[in-house]
Amino acid sequence: MDIIILGFLMIQGSTIYELRQSIKNSLSTVSSDSTGSIQAALKKLLSKNMITYKEQVEGGLNKKVYFITDAGKEYFHKSISQPMLYKEKNMELSKFFFMGFTDKNERDKMLADYIDVLKNELASLEQINETIGTRYQLDEAVLQSLKERGGAIEYMNLENVKEIAHFQYATLDLGIEKAQFEIEWFKKFRERLRSEDFANDQ
Repeated sequence: MDIIILGFLMIQGSTIYELRQSIKNSLSTVSSDSTGSIQAALKKLLSKNMITYKEQVEGGLNKKVYFITDAGKEYFHKSISQPMLYKEKNMELSKFFFMGFTDKNERDKMLADYIDVLKNELASLEQINETIGTRYQLDEAVLQSLKERGGAIEYMNLENVKEIAHFQYATLDLGIEKAQFEIEWFKKFRERLRSEDFANDQ
């Protein structure tokens, strides 16, 4: 969560609500977007002087807008420069691993329900993709807005922002393709299980 928050603050200063929306819209397959998790991470980052905040009033409401510090930028760059590790640990798959203990007559529905969950996730990702519209529609007005919102100014030129966006779009594409793959895999497994059950019943 620390790196995710620092990454979004590299782009622009944000409130807790804005951070939550950014995570929900961009990294729902990677991280929780719960307010509690975000608040805990912000508290930790503040204690390490990696972020700071300014209070401002909007619409009669007092808001804290968080910004990344130089220490936060240094830690962020050091962290994302390390090689990626494979850490996809979906604890829900333990239910699939132990599904042999469940009622045989319930397994088909359990698999169908999980396929529906995957379809809903895919639909959510595809909706995000549609709201983006045409990719790389970036101009000087967008850059100026990011600078005004407290983004890391040293990265705020058109070429750098396009490079940053390139990997963010690719992450969305990966999420969509992984969901599509899982849907097809579980569909085939469900059909295979049905065939095996039919053969055993003969």
